[in-house]
Amino acid sequence: MTRQTERLLSLVLVALLVACADGWVKAVDPAPSWAFHQRSLIWVVLSVLVLLGTIALSRVPSDGVTLGAGVLAGGVLGNLISAGTDHLAVPDPLLVSTHAGGFAFNLADLSILTGNLLLIVALSHLVIRNRHRLPLRR
Repeated sequence: MTRQTERLLSLVLVALLVACADGWVKAVDPAPSWAFHQRSLIWVVLSVLVLLGTIALSRVPSDGVTLGAGVLAGGVLGNLISAGTDHLAVPDPLLVSTHAGGFAFNLADLSILTGNLLLIVALSHLVIRNRHRLPLRR
């Protein structure tokens, strides 16, 4: 098995674990009726494109990039599954209240944010580590 195949399998495993955890949280802690966000078919198409993009990231020779892409893909997949099983409505069962109001979110949303942050750090690290390979500016 090539290293690229190992990274792809790792990415898929992380994505499935994150999506399953999101589904479990949504099943155990149902969202109130007002905490559902309606999605569109355009959102579905863009989400699938993001998933395909994360698969392409498995070609980058970095375990950090693979982890970040897997966490991101798991969040996207979790929300896609929720939307697919609930007439394109995604539940947000996690509620945070403040004195000024509050907000609702789900584990998939948190995973998307975390995956993006991991990707930014991992890709920045990769570029800095390989800066000698970048073309010189004139």
